[in-house]
Amino acid sequence: MSEYQYYEFRAIDRALSEVEKKELSTLSSRARITSHQASFIYNYGDFRGNEVQLMERCFDIMLYMADWGSLRLMIRLPVSLVDIKKVALFSVSDEIDCILSEDKKHIILDFNFQDDGSDDWLHAESWLDDLLDLRAELMQGDFRALYLAWLLAAAHILDDGEVDADLLEPPLPAGLQRLSTAQVAWCKFLGVDKALVAVAAELSKPRQEKKINVALWLDKLPAKEQRKFLLRLAHGEENLSALLNRKLEKMAKKGQVDGAKDVSTNRSIAELLERQDEHKRDQQAEHQRQLEIARQQRLAVLATRQDEAWQEVYDLIEEKKSKSYDKAVTILKGLCDLAHHQDDWQSFKEQVVEIKRCYPGRSALLRKLSSAELID
Repeated sequence: MSEYQYYEFRAIDRALSEVEKKELSTLSSRARITSHQASFIYNYGDFRGNEVQLMERCFDIMLYMADWGSLRLMIRLPVSLVDIKKVALFSVSDEIDCILSEDKKHIILDFNFQDDGSDDWLHAESWLDDLLDLRAELMQGDFRALYLAWLLAAAHILDDGEVDADLLEPPLPAGLQRLSTAQVAWCKFLGVDKALVAVAAELSKPRQEKKINVALWLDKLPAKEQRKFLLRLAHGEENLSALLNRKLEKMAKKGQVDGAKDVSTNRSIAELLERQDEHKRDQQAEHQRQLEIARQQRLAVLATRQDEAWQEVYDLIEEKKSKSYDKAVTILKGLCDLAHHQDDWQSFKEQVVEIKRCYPGRSALLRKLSSAELID
């Protein structure tokens, strides 16, 4: 029996060399290689490369999906732009790993989940485009993607009995109420429950993204540091603009209180999951309330046009069409509901009996009325 495995690698910060492209092409006869991308599809056999080594050497992000539910995303980040100690706080299980590259210049975030009930692998080749921005967000210090993955991983290990219910959440990032487009796709990709995200977001502060005056703060940068950045630019250093902006932002924020910083809330995973259940019950209750409001509004309108509705039923029956019978039955259901609401069930029953008496040969109509429990 055939299977399906999909690997896609992307090089963002630099193009692949001709040597690298040639090496990659040897991994599969069906490999698709470009200057910034390599993808592999397997229906039999397994990938012959080492994903971590390829990420260390060539790529910035990788997606893997298999038809048995395996989901994997690897993101390479420059050590100079990421606080490794902060990242490590989210590594609650082997579903979220943080790997330091051999040259110690990068860390590789390895998200490795299993979703047995998903058919998302059918669209595997379209997923990575939706998730690419996660890397840029992480390099900008936005850890919402990490937190969302933590929610899922923590719930999994609690279900498996691998952790105590009082496991505390990592620092809560700001902005969980309004996720980015990539983060919404991330939740969908992993299958993170929307209700769980909603309750986690209850204590999350709004994200404040204030752009600084780059020219102003660049002028305040000492001449020696300006020269160093220019030299690094001349040597083609990767992510230099992000490093410079990070430097200028730190200068601008020095001595200021940032309301969008991560906060420690000390909620346990058990508390979050309990609140998730409450949230779902509240949502269901509100949904039922809205349905009842809509029902009452429909009945109020129908009460003003009962005679018209009954005439419409007869007109539809006269058309002698199956679809017309269906429409007639729908109207009759509404009239039935109205009769119960007005405590006038006997009058409704008499009129339905009259329909049965008038159309004894309409077997299709009578079957539909019987199926809708409008006649005996």
